[in-house]
Amino acid sequence: MFTDSEEALLVQGLVKRVLIELSNTPVGVAAYTVGLDTCVEKLMKLLNVKSNGARILGLHGMGGVGKTTLAKALYNRLVGHFKHRSFISDVRETSAQDNGLASLQNKLMKVLPIREVNAGAIRETVDEKQVLVVLDDVDNINQLNSLIGNREWFYEGSRIIITTRDREVLSKHLVTEFYEVKELDSSESLQLFSYHALRREKPTGTFLDLSKQIVSLTGGLPLALEVFGSFLFDKRRQKEWEDALQKLKQIRPHNLQDVLMISFNGLDEQEKCIFLDIACLFVKMRMTREDAIDILRGCGFNAEIAVSVLTAKSLIKFTEDNILWMHDQVRDMGSQIV
Repeated sequence: MFTDSEEALLVQGLVKRVLIELSNTPVGVAAYTVGLDTCVEKLMKLLNVKSNGARILGLHGMGGVGKTTLAKALYNRLVGHFKHRSFISDVRETSAQDNGLASLQNKLMKVLPIREVNAGAIRETVDEKQVLVVLDDVDNINQLNSLIGNREWFYEGSRIIITTRDREVLSKHLVTEFYEVKELDSSESLQLFSYHALRREKPTGTFLDLSKQIVSLTGGLPLALEVFGSFLFDKRRQKEWEDALQKLKQIRPHNLQDVLMISFNGLDEQEKCIFLDIACLFVKMRMTREDAIDILRGCGFNAEIAVSVLTAKSLIKFTEDNILWMHDQVRDMGSQIV
């Protein structure tokens, strides 16, 4: 039997262990990925957690190519090596808001052992602590200057990962490793498309040739393959696929926004209205699924069904903590329509 004090210590130890395990919980990555493991292994060698010096990795590539997915997968592999870590999403969008950059600085300071903030930027070196930081979707050098400054601010062994569409943002005096995230090849594209459209590794029969033609028009962008594949998931007649292929042939070659628009045009009028409300308002408010449905239901919409349809078509998603989320390229399409 334990004494009361011994039992209290055991409970405290258990709680501490649970909190540590929870903090090590990986961030959510796409349900199905192709070619991701190979990229992660290559980048793990570049980052080499056993080596000294602060290493800063810049992941650059066009929108929808999978930079965030790769950054999340890397973070999940690295997180167990670092006591102090932070994954900062949507830097571009947050920085554009009032006091947005300051809020990101505060978010970093809550988890990283920063000693001083000076002149609107984190200026002091980390006090003998290795840190892991991901800055996702950076589009301005000022954001980097304000959030991470230079390598000398971080203790030996720290690792910083930056994702951006603009290679020029990644200055050579700051970034130590550069990696361009490229489109999937034809085989990988077919595999990813097949999963979302057919829920299998490879199309068969008459759908194989149609799938190959569709994939060749998407430009190997994972986002386009996911959204267009999800658009076709509930369509099982060959004629429906042939019609979809003809629509793809009419758009500008490898234009992501045009591919996404085909999926939007396939929605009914109520679903379109809800999609636009979410794109232009709801995602900025970081609301839960339940709150979004309550508001939409209050507006007279069949919200539960519509949200399920938009989720099935990969136009909206929900994070691990049930927060409504939309890829910035999909959101931009909604804004352009409005």
